[in-house]
Amino acid sequence: MNQHKDKYPNFNQSNHGVVHGAKRRSRHTIIINVDHFGAKADGQTDDSQAFRNAWNGACNSSKKSIFLVPKHKTYHLRRINFTGPCKSTMKIEIKGTIKSFSELYEDTKRFWIVFHNLRNFEVQGGGIIDGNGEIWWNNSCKIKKTPDNLCGTGKYILICLKFLISSIGSLGENHSENRVSDLLVDGAKFVGTTNGVRIKTWQGGSGYARNIIFQNIEMRNVSNPIIIDQNYCDKDVSCQPQKSAVQVMNVVYKNIRGTSASEVAIKLNCSDTVPCRGILLENIYLSRQGKGEVEANCSNIIGLNSLGTFVSPSCPNFSN
Repeated sequence: MNQHKDKYPNFNQSNHGVVHGAKRRSRHTIIINVDHFGAKADGQTDDSQAFRNAWNGACNSSKKSIFLVPKHKTYHLRRINFTGPCKSTMKIEIKGTIKSFSELYEDTKRFWIVFHNLRNFEVQGGGIIDGNGEIWWNNSCKIKKTPDNLCGTGKYILICLKFLISSIGSLGENHSENRVSDLLVDGAKFVGTTNGVRIKTWQGGSGYARNIIFQNIEMRNVSNPIIIDQNYCDKDVSCQPQKSAVQVMNVVYKNIRGTSASEVAIKLNCSDTVPCRGILLENIYLSRQGKGEVEANCSNIIGLNSLGTFVSPSCPNFSN
């Protein structure tokens, strides 16, 4: 872990500025409450525009900002992008519930909430993001009919129910270059999801996903608790092998406990041309939901280490 000590995102910057509708928490920090920008949380109103307005206020502030979703309330949102770059450090506190409307819509990417082009931001609060996805599961045209994620690349520290919430995904799609680094996911809880903590990249892309830490995470009946897939393909036939890939390196999984809905609790499927490098699993305790054992499958990893990890049988190339 020492090699990652200095890799955590830096959330300690402070600046100065004034935003209408903001409340000051300290001399250098302001709170941007979505209620102050017109959010109703009445179960019927689309609060998306209020969230956009609040986000713009927080993102454009020269002071360190806290984007607050208050507790004991449920806000309904349609598709929304939270886009940077922002002028100062941003913290997102989701204490209440953010819920999607139960309706189908056509979109090539099918993202619901997207965080894009942000640096030094943190998401916390113990709230809930409810994808309200039952209508999608029964009407999906995806080859793999599972409750897939409605989120873009991002980090969430929340309680997750029935949908994927902590996926670093779709990197390198259509031969694109993507870069994700210095990411911390801490204190998440997954209940009945398809995937837990996942890094997903397409063949043929470039860039990197590096210096990433997943820690203090609980899994309950999760189909794929820990997964890296550098060979992602959603076609009904095998995708053609590519020589390039997004580099995955310096990834730590620490203190992850709970139950797996499938036999393979850990799947690290890395590229044979651009292998994963520097993967550490520490104190991983996963058992099978119901009867049976769990196992780990690993391929094409340079520098795979396990400390106090219990998955039986383990990957053959673990070194302790």
